[in-house]
Amino acid sequence: MYREKLDAAGIDVIGVSQFNTTEAATVEFIERHELTFPNVFDGSAQLASAYGIQGVPSYVFIDKQGRIAHTSAGARGVELIESWLDQLTAE
Repeated sequence: MYREKLDAAGIDVIGVSQFNTTEAATVEFIERHELTFPNVFDGSAQLASAYGIQGVPSYVFIDKQGRIAHTSAGARGVELIESWLDQLTAE
């Protein structure tokens, strides 16, 4: 979705890895899945704390004004994620 739709729409995606993993495992996952968007390893869970993340996967959607527009924890279908992104790009 990132390569086909989001990048062209000017939407930034940042992956954050933490919770029971290592930086090496994060790099291996990124390479194995050929992720092309930026990813960071947050071993101290500072980002999770800042955004109130308590489980994985979690999603935080930030609008053009820098405000949190949507948050969601747990695996979500592509359709739901696309609907949130469509709302954000329409603003």
